Amino acid sequence: MRQRLNSAVIDGNKRHIVLFGKNGSGKTSIFLQLTGAMSAGMGAAKFDPVVGICRLGRAGDAIMIDTAGLNSTAELHDENVRRTLNLVRRADIAIYVINVQEFDRRAYARDHAWLERSRIPYLLVFNHCDEAYAGDIARLKTEFHDAVFISSQTPGSVSLLRTRLTQMVRERNRLEPPLIPQGLVKPGDYVLMLAMGSGGASPKEHEMITALLRCGARCVVTELRDLKNVLEELPRVDLVIAYARLFDQVRSLVPESVPLTSYSLLYSLQTGVLDTAIAGANVISSLTPQSRVLIAEGCKNGCWHRDIGRVKIPRALRKAVGEGLHIDYASGLDLPENIDSYDLVIHCAGCAMTQRAVQARVEICREAGVPAANYGTVLAELSGLLPRCAQVLGAEMP
Repeated sequence: MRQRLNSAVIDGNKRHIVLFGKNGSGKTSIFLQLTGAMSAGMGAAKFDPVVGICRLGRAGDAIMIDTAGLNSTAELHDENVRRTLNLVRRADIAIYVINVQEFDRRAYARDHAWLERSRIPYLLVFNHCDEAYAGDIARLKTEFHDAVFISSQTPGSVSLLRTRLTQMVRERNRLEPPLIPQGLVKPGDYVLMLAMGSGGASPKEHEMITALLRCGARCVVTELRDLKNVLEELPRVDLVIAYARLFDQVRSLVPESVPLTSYSLLYSLQTGVLDTAIAGANVISSLTPQSRVLIAEGCKNGCWHRDIGRVKIPRALRKAVGEGLHIDYASGLDLPENIDSYDLVIHCAGCAMTQRAVQARVEICREAGVPAANYGTVLAELSGLLPRCAQVLGAEMP
């Protein structure tokens, strides 16, 4: 099944693989074979990214995105080029497809340098190899020994690429940092988790419980209204994990002697952006009513989620800084082009995004010289709990 990117459901639990390359490289044919999509109507994919599901056996399913072809004469500010590069930047794995008969070494050197600088794992694929001289292919194989050489028009040829992708995804999964950092909990520890309500546990709560049980912890899940009683009934509490938006209420209920953190801070640590987000939250104290803040939502989630970024955080920021504080909002995966005009960017928790997508957004802010925080660190800072919560996770305050 394929979808236009704008209508596709963002799945942050699957690896995202992005195909890119020049027009005529054959990447769309590769996309069709890897996803099993029908070819009818694919002409529009020359301009619009298209999404499909790529089955990778034991590595699980991945989201595959076919991007608009890059014209060799296109400028970086061209809309299609910008959109393609943004997609590649968010990819867990990029597939750089080259027509072997049109191999441009200078263009490859430039693109390779950008991919390396952006720390994007990529797989080089030479396509249309059945149309090239055997001697040329042999020389390229010697030079690019990690590349995959295929012909998307030859039945079964793309299976080599699927095998390599499966290996790469499994390796990425193996190297992913654990959600619960080593040493945070020990076997037999009592961990008290705050749930949001009677609507059932969220996927993130399920994931947290699973990670804690693997560490040998004893998980107790409760709601805010029962927190005080549960704290008194348990023989001891070694850690409390709360939603950051509840910090104002939790602060007075959880004794200072009990370690306290939040779901969002743990996910920030796993993603590798916690230190950056803490530094960004510390900028709040230096903001003035003339400052400009961008609140960047990665998706269009439910009302309770949007209220955090549209109501709770703006209200708390203006209370702390001044009513004149200028706050803009952005929704979707792409950040505004004028990101450098802001004094602080506050990202959402990224619950519907891949880790790589979250990292890419933070990197864009870093390159623009703009401090970046997220909902979790901002709410912790505004409630006065950031130093306490950061210390639990071994993070240092600026």
